[in-house]
Amino acid sequence: GSAPIRGFDTYWRSKIQDGRLPSREANDPAEIEPLLPDNVLLHVEWEPFRCPVRLRGTRAEQFRPIDTTKYIDNSTIFDPGRREDYVAEMKFVATSHRPAFARDWMTTRFGTVRDIFAGIWPLASDGFHVDMLVVIEDFAGLSADDFDLG
Repeated sequence: GSAPIRGFDTYWRSKIQDGRLPSREANDPAEIEPLLPDNVLLHVEWEPFRCPVRLRGTRAEQFRPIDTTKYIDNSTIFDPGRREDYVAEMKFVATSHRPAFARDWMTTRFGTVRDIFAGIWPLASDGFHVDMLVVIEDFAGLSADDFDLG
């Protein structure tokens, strides 16, 4: 498994109160500072379901180059077929009000495939209606030199 993902999952669960999901405000950056570089914050739009990127940690930025679109479903940065999977996973988390975890892969510029671990957690300003998602992809053991981020 992944230490950053386990760490954030424990933190997120500690913020649930009376069955209410944590809000973005409940997440104190000071309390999760080591996890911030891997953190990506997405807004949730419901009609239609879309997730624009709100904030990206420094390591997330290194491994997932900013593309011209802010919407994940228009994104060109994922391996073929992965984008649809990501959108489906995000929708599952947003509608089921619970996190999802995935083992994923990325293809390096040398053509080697490397494992990465990912987690997605729901946030809700009012505790009930999911309006943001936190995504952590654990790039441990990967070097930015492995990727052509041209």
